[in-house]
Amino acid sequence: MYVKKQIILLFFLSLVTISCKHDWPENSVSAHEKEKNNKVQFITDMRGEEVAVPQNINRVVTISDGFVASVMFFLGEEKKIVGLGSRCVQNNFSYDYTSAEGNTLRYKNGMNPIRFLHPELKELPLIAASNLALNYETLASLRPDVVILRAGSCTFGGLEDENTQKTIRTMDAIGIPLIVLKGPPCYDQPTLSFITEEIQLVGKLFHKEEETRQLASFLEEQALEIQERTKNIPEEEKKRMLLLGLSPRIRASGGAGNTKGNDTIESFFIESFANAENVYEGIGGRAGYVVLSAEQIYALDPDIVLLPTSSGYHPASELYLAPYFKNLQALRAVKEREVYALPWTPCNCAKRLEYPIEMMIMAKAANPDHFQDIKVHKWVLDFYQQAYGIDKPMAEQLRAVQWLDWMVDHDF
Repeated sequence: MYVKKQIILLFFLSLVTISCKHDWPENSVSAHEKEKNNKVQFITDMRGEEVAVPQNINRVVTISDGFVASVMFFLGEEKKIVGLGSRCVQNNFSYDYTSAEGNTLRYKNGMNPIRFLHPELKELPLIAASNLALNYETLASLRPDVVILRAGSCTFGGLEDENTQKTIRTMDAIGIPLIVLKGPPCYDQPTLSFITEEIQLVGKLFHKEEETRQLASFLEEQALEIQERTKNIPEEEKKRMLLLGLSPRIRASGGAGNTKGNDTIESFFIESFANAENVYEGIGGRAGYVVLSAEQIYALDPDIVLLPTSSGYHPASELYLAPYFKNLQALRAVKEREVYALPWTPCNCAKRLEYPIEMMIMAKAANPDHFQDIKVHKWVLDFYQQAYGIDKPMAEQLRAVQWLDWMVDHDF
């Protein structure tokens, strides 16, 4: 069967153009074969498609910005990954900033958590990345038992995106078993239940449903505990928060920063868990961002500014001190030092397992009196240990590669 698919794939790759109207073989195995040798299982993915995959999966290609690889690490299945669909999973990042006084602020060894936890990923073939076409020839050479594609990631847009649909049709047509997950940007109303569904689907592939049920429950419990602490904040006391991306590309094009609209999961975190207010009331940014001018930012006048990863890491000190942000340094939140950096999360378009960390920073920044008993720099170590099944020394290193040691310095 596999040889037959390889012949089909080689023929496909020889074509100059792709037509999805060709009569390619279906990606299916008969019920008779299933009963005869019990070597396949049928998994219904988040498209609602039933996909035949090997009963025992040994070779996996992930296209998910690290989400699937992180779940596989938790399950002890990470060594089965043979190819990746995101550069950010592999890179080791560094950034330098210079203050108005000429002092250099240096950040080194920033990583996607799974890059630190499973460093062998940096050596794996890259079959796709943001703004690059999927390399089917490399994919075929990896002989994957299954490809797990997360729609809504930075590599592929939502499920209805033309490029995503073309990729799905092509892989289905040439017989590569494809499991599709749907990340938060695929939905009009953000919710945590879909992330839970994604986690459990990965567990089903490896016959470890109970383990992934426990992982998903743990993540939801962290979120619900945060929500419980903030649920009684009076409306008039709610802090007004602005997610402010400080992308240098935005500055180069004349903008001052970027933000996320109230239809995004980031806004959902602010309003439903931190029980604060997203000062940007418009929609937009589910698959990107909304550009803001300095005038718009001053008009919004947030109580608190949150700095997400945005074409680089941006600590509060950059906004406070860098000369190229002089136009924002009279902002009330900046003068009052109410600026908080979120974790370093490159290519985090659809959120990964560490999403409760973002919630916790938002919630404590907005409502410090409700979190007096929690030092987030210590809380995050417990979170890492349970979410990834690692010891405390590794958790401390993971905190460092997500550039969260500012919390230690400020006893946050």
